[in-house]
Amino acid sequence: MSEQRGRHKLVVASAAVSIFLLSFDVNMVNIALPTITAHYSLDVATSAWLVIVYALVLCSLLLPFGRAGDVIGHRRLYIAGMALFSVANLGAGLSYHLDDFYALVLLRGAAGLGTAMMVSVNFAIVSVNLPEAVRGRGLGIFTVFGAVGFMTGPLASGLLISLLHWNWIFYTNAAIAAFGLALAVLFIPRSGGKGETADVAQTAALFIGLLCFVVAVNRVLAEGPSPVVMVSASGASVAALAVLHRQGHAARPLLERSLVRDPLVMIPMASMAFVYMAYSGSMVLLPFYLEYILGLTPAAMGLLFVLPALVIMTIGPLSGSFADRRGSYVITLAGTGLMVASMLVFTVMGRADGLLLASLGLLAMGGGHGLFNPPNNRRIFCTAPIEHIGTASGMHQMLRQVGMVIGAATMPALYQMVAGPAPATGMMLDGFQAGFALGMVFAVAAVTLALLTRRACRPR
Repeated sequence: MSEQRGRHKLVVASAAVSIFLLSFDVNMVNIALPTITAHYSLDVATSAWLVIVYALVLCSLLLPFGRAGDVIGHRRLYIAGMALFSVANLGAGLSYHLDDFYALVLLRGAAGLGTAMMVSVNFAIVSVNLPEAVRGRGLGIFTVFGAVGFMTGPLASGLLISLLHWNWIFYTNAAIAAFGLALAVLFIPRSGGKGETADVAQTAALFIGLLCFVVAVNRVLAEGPSPVVMVSASGASVAALAVLHRQGHAARPLLERSLVRDPLVMIPMASMAFVYMAYSGSMVLLPFYLEYILGLTPAAMGLLFVLPALVIMTIGPLSGSFADRRGSYVITLAGTGLMVASMLVFTVMGRADGLLLASLGLLAMGGGHGLFNPPNNRRIFCTAPIEHIGTASGMHQMLRQVGMVIGAATMPALYQMVAGPAPATGMMLDGFQAGFALGMVFAVAAVTLALLTRRACRPR
């Protein structure tokens, strides 16, 4: 029995490396972006494509790779993705010597491809290889790995840039991925190998649609309305119609129809997306409040932002274990309730002791995140049919990313709309209150959806 538990831990740790790399990589690149911008003498809108191309490839390919994992095998796809991520980051580090920014952008796209291959099947690997009695605990470990990556990425990036050069962040990614590749080869068993591939035309339409949408948003912010913006927006609209048409008529659509029609799968996924909207939007908006209103330095803000990561690391495994013993319903409600409480604290912190309330809000938000995710993930993956588990994993990761993008785009935008272009302190406080009020709307939506699903896992 102890030997079996040891094998389970090795499987979870091997698959969780991908979650660590996802949060570690994004935070490292975000910290390094100003340095890279100066190195290549770029404007901010152009240098942002280092982030955009990675996210674009990731969002576009999570679903087709989830299906591909069901067809060719979860282990095989995961290993290929980890290898590609390592090689692409090694190339990105070496591109420093080419002095070619667009080569770096292409390599970031390749890294996004590798990441999509890994994270589209990592939940499926754990769900297939762990018995139901310990599955929630295993998925809770994923939360810990993500929190560690989130916490250490900015620290490592700042240290590497200070002591060496910015390209060493990519060498670090490559080295960690090489270690993760060795773990995967040694400890992840074979699974999957059934089913059919996703619709290629729908996959292409999804990628084109997202690309056109991002170009339109990027250029309208950089230069205002222009022919490029109009053409891109039109292309995004046409591609969106094509995606919807193929979903209804393709023999093998990206979204497995049985999953889309299953409320026991889709409602928890939608609840998760709303949680990430509130969480992501708050993590973008809070630094501006801490600097503009409280006058904190970036170093002080970095220390303050360790609070939610520490809480997630502590609560995540306990939450998953509780769900294994008592079920997911109550604990997911508690997690979404804490998210609502954190948003409420953030909406009033500008009118009282801002630093104390910001700290309490961060603790509550970390607690809500840690309480909610493991049992909600357990609910999703013990309900999805085993033959579509890879597809469910891809849908899960895509909706998570979509939630983060929506939150980061809407809550700061609402702040700016209310506060105005050059606001006084009072107007800024009004803007922050409006932004976090929108976060509360997202969190309340998550609670409402969590209330709708009481049913336990389906027998397999």
